[in-house]
Amino acid sequence: MSGAAIADAGPIAVRRLQREDAEAVRELDSLILGGDRSSTWAEYIDRFLAFSRLGTQALPWSGSQVAEVEDGVVGFLLAERQSSGYGLPPGVRIVAVAVHPEFRQQGVGRKLIEALRADSNRQGIKHIYSVLQDKDERDAEFLKGCGFELAPVKVFVAEA
Repeated sequence: MSGAAIADAGPIAVRRLQREDAEAVRELDSLILGGDRSSTWAEYIDRFLAFSRLGTQALPWSGSQVAEVEDGVVGFLLAERQSSGYGLPPGVRIVAVAVHPEFRQQGVGRKLIEALRADSNRQGIKHIYSVLQDKDERDAEFLKGCGFELAPVKVFVAEA
């Protein structure tokens, strides 16, 4: 999209993710990361739209959103319910946030986070989590700008 096309794209609306969004999410992810990371985006999105069983409690899908303009999807946020494992209170975990490069710095990511917060509040969810690699400074700054704080959790890893 060119600068003029972006200006003419119209208002950005955020809504809950639907299965029909799978191809647009796959295309946007491929555009951003280069190459097709998953030929199974439809099944992956089905998981976000399905009920999950965590422990003894069945938890409904929560939080996944898309941002769109008249011409289609320009951003997405995938999130799922988080169990109380690892010492974290139950909540929702952000799995991925992506915004079309030509729509960045226009508040699209923030709108997706705000929609997640509103959806979480309606469901009585008190905590939202995101796990980043240490090198993901840009993403960390984005989350801090949206009101997130660094959590007191250590993650250890070893080769199998």
